[in-house]
Amino acid sequence: MHIEDLSRDYSAKSDEELLRLAMELDELTPIARTALANELAKRRINVDERLNLLRAEGVQPRLEELGAQATPPLGDSHRVSQFVAEVLTVYHNHFWLFVKLTAPAVIIGFIAILTGGNEGREITRHIPRGVGAFGYKTPILEGILPTQLGFLISWIGFCVSFGAICSAVRQTAAGIIPSVHQCFAAVGSRMGPLLRISLLLYSILGVLFATAILLAVAPILVLSKHQVHPGFFTVRLVAFLALGSALLIFSRFGLAIPALILDNRRVGSAMFRSDELTKGKWLTLAVLLVKSVVGGYLAGMFPFWIAARIPVKIPAPWFPWLFTAASVAAVTAVEPTMFIGFALLYIRMSRPLTAR
Repeated sequence: MHIEDLSRDYSAKSDEELLRLAMELDELTPIARTALANELAKRRINVDERLNLLRAEGVQPRLEELGAQATPPLGDSHRVSQFVAEVLTVYHNHFWLFVKLTAPAVIIGFIAILTGGNEGREITRHIPRGVGAFGYKTPILEGILPTQLGFLISWIGFCVSFGAICSAVRQTAAGIIPSVHQCFAAVGSRMGPLLRISLLLYSILGVLFATAILLAVAPILVLSKHQVHPGFFTVRLVAFLALGSALLIFSRFGLAIPALILDNRRVGSAMFRSDELTKGKWLTLAVLLVKSVVGGYLAGMFPFWIAARIPVKIPAPWFPWLFTAASVAAVTAVEPTMFIGFALLYIRMSRPLTAR
């Protein structure tokens, strides 16, 4: 039975029936345990209070194991699709919580990138296009700086939201419904290390992207010297594959922030821990990346594609901002999937080691 079917089945049961199921965890499959934990969290059932009541009645419940069993090692699922389904179920059950945790990063990132891009274009607007631009190295570098600064601010904002989502995923898996303030407070207590690991990850990503671009451009230049000129589609495909490969390699460090926030690891230890836990998880990482990066791009651009197909221009000054707001809202709704997936993957993969 799929987790969606189990979720519907458990949503129709009473609180007492759910607690009885929780007392028989050994008879439940890993998927059923996840669905049960999600339903208990959705109903805001106070786990400790119910445990005390049951013990007072002479019953020894197994509910305290639910938090540990709700997120079994990934090998128990056998299929990446089941893992993704569980990620989506966690997101669906706590949709507004994760949206509130992601929205600040999306809004701050949008403003920072837009401002940095405009400033960069203003600096370089007098630079001629083509070969003549090589004589303006200093203005070009000055124009790149605000653009990169905007991307860096956006990156740090998303790292903060990612850390808050890690805290939320762990608490919801344990049957606790956290507040937005509690999640960001958990990040605030580790803000120094989080800023350092954010800068380190940003630098690594920059190096990987630069390397990927060089590897993509090199064969094209070699072919051009031999009078072979690849088509536009070929060039775009090579660039896409190179950058996609770099992003996939970078995702091996996607569990560093969960390690830093959830287990209070140092920056270096968190990086090595992430590399250790993601060995052999290429397909899982790729699916999470595609859902977030491709999904985020399509969600962000869709309102503008719709606007481009409106035959009549509306003179109202607020009209373009309506599509911008729709784009920001769409990205906010799509982005949490990857962060929840990385957090859940870390909790699953690290639990067998931390439990001993």
